[in-house]
Amino acid sequence: MPSTNKTPRLGLNSWVDTDKPRREDFVQDNTILDTVISGHLADMVLHLTEADRLKLSDGLVAGSRAGTGTEEASITLDFEPKLVFVFSKEKPLADYSASGSYIVVNSGIATPWGNTQGVAVSGNRVTFKQSKTTPEAGGVMLNLNKLYGQYVYLALR
Repeated sequence: MPSTNKTPRLGLNSWVDTDKPRREDFVQDNTILDTVISGHLADMVLHLTEADRLKLSDGLVAGSRAGTGTEEASITLDFEPKLVFVFSKEKPLADYSASGSYIVVNSGIATPWGNTQGVAVSGNRVTFKQSKTTPEAGGVMLNLNKLYGQYVYLALR
């Protein structure tokens, strides 16, 4: 016979001294517990996945690199970033060359959906570009891989 009393939230058996528990009562209680606990554990609104936990605990990755002087260089991250920001440690984000009347780009932003000049992201690979020739007046010189240049990058998971 089921118990005289039930627990208020889950309706589990709560026997009194005169009750005579049966196997079926325990099976029913175990089924209720399994259903409730399984539903709770599977609730991704309430619980975070391991990937979400990693994003929260280590969502921003910072690093530095030295330029190689080649027209293009890349790094490979151990994840696919949603956003990458790179800038020269030695220069302003952008500069104007008065003598040549052109812009020097010392920073850039890239996402999987688009980017500024000089930096791009594809999967877990981030590419940096360096202009090899001086641009014409009104042009742009990319300066994100200057030989021995020091660069910092920030990548969001």
